[in-house]
Amino acid sequence: MRAKEPIKKICEYCGCEFDAYSQNARYCSHDCNRKAYREIKRKEVVFLTASMAEQTKRERAKSDLSEREYISISEAASLLGWCKQTVYNYCHKGIIPAKRLSQRTTLIRKKDIEALFDVIEPYEILTTGVRKPIDEWYTIDEVTEKYGLLRHRIRKIINAESIPTKKAGTRTLIAKNRIDAYFKKRGFDTTLSNLADWITTPEVMEIYNMTEHGVRVFVSRYAIPKKRLKGKLYYSKQHIDKLKNKES
Repeated sequence: MRAKEPIKKICEYCGCEFDAYSQNARYCSHDCNRKAYREIKRKEVVFLTASMAEQTKRERAKSDLSEREYISISEAASLLGWCKQTVYNYCHKGIIPAKRLSQRTTLIRKKDIEALFDVIEPYEILTTGVRKPIDEWYTIDEVTEKYGLLRHRIRKIINAESIPTKKAGTRTLIAKNRIDAYFKKRGFDTTLSNLADWITTPEVMEIYNMTEHGVRVFVSRYAIPKKRLKGKLYYSKQHIDKLKNKES
């Protein structure tokens, strides 16, 4: 519908201001309209061409793999239609045999992938098991003492990982198996809880003749086990002694 009064608009193609007599007007002239239409069609052709080229590239890669006996992780992922991490996971579990030749090179025999389907068992729907009731609980103080973290950090982990908790009077109890599983997955060594000698930063400075900055750099570089107890940070003397003996 034509407007009675002109409407000030900006042309979507050339950016010039113009008087429009319709709410739907987008371009200042027929020439800009024609050029914008051609630009849209050009982008559609470019996108379609890129998609076809990518598909051709994938098909060519698969045909090249058919003639090779050994393939990489990324090539195996392309062949199976999986992501690389899935292939890595199956290699780690031993489902797909793989040989690590270097830190960056892992090869898989193509026939080992095909052998996965040599024996097909009847497909079985997995049933979800019933969760076992939680019998053992930690207090927050017990968690902070065992894992050397402050209370607010423990609470963040509980919220982020949805670890079950319950109230016992004024105390908050934390599911023991779930919090232990969280730290075990992140490489926490339970044997560190039994170390007899833990020393503070000033004690490290005095025993090993180091500056405060030197202590921070040293414990960070060698990932020295640490724990926090009653607000103080302690480091494993056993690990520091071992490293210092190697240096001397």
